[in-house]
Amino acid sequence: MVTTLRERRRQLLREEILQAAQSLMAAKGHQAMSMDELAARVGISKPTLYSFFSTKEEIIIQAAISSMEALIALIEAEQGHKTPLESLALLLHSIIQLQIDDETMALRPWTAELFHLLHTNQEALAYLERIDAAIICLIQAGIAQGEIDSTLDPATVIRAFYGLIHTPKIAPHSKGGEPNPKAIATTLTTIFVRGVRGNSASKED
Repeated sequence: MVTTLRERRRQLLREEILQAAQSLMAAKGHQAMSMDELAARVGISKPTLYSFFSTKEEIIIQAAISSMEALIALIEAEQGHKTPLESLALLLHSIIQLQIDDETMALRPWTAELFHLLHTNQEALAYLERIDAAIICLIQAGIAQGEIDSTLDPATVIRAFYGLIHTPKIAPHSKGGEPNPKAIATTLTTIFVRGVRGNSASKED
């Protein structure tokens, strides 16, 4: 099926809306984002915005799905090329660095309200479950291969992985100073790898 120029322009505008929504949600949170503000950010009228998305909730869901699609592509790109712990380290580093570089919505930890909203949408829920299953699989494989310490509770390791993803936005007003943006991803990845590494894994970072 041939895509017309008009359809292509409409698709590009839709992507621009979702990128702007991600940026606003990263800065303010999904609840504080308004349709007026989003339309102004993209440079379109509210009726035009509503011609793409009928509700604010639909935009939030689709913006989240767009972020999750990028994450799944990253996970699948590394399958078969690295060990489980190497894959987890690269994934953690890449997610954190992507947040820092692009200021995506992932910069702001997802709230319970946002997760509840995503669970009401079958497509979004499928993405959430797919990502979680991939991370669980890597951690289980790492334990089975001796890369990850088998005495650690796997469920806690999984939560530690998710927790480190959100670390850049924790304690923004700490008197400890601002983290070095160039070192955040590497530092957090090193903390994770050193913390979970089993006896058979390499001692080199």
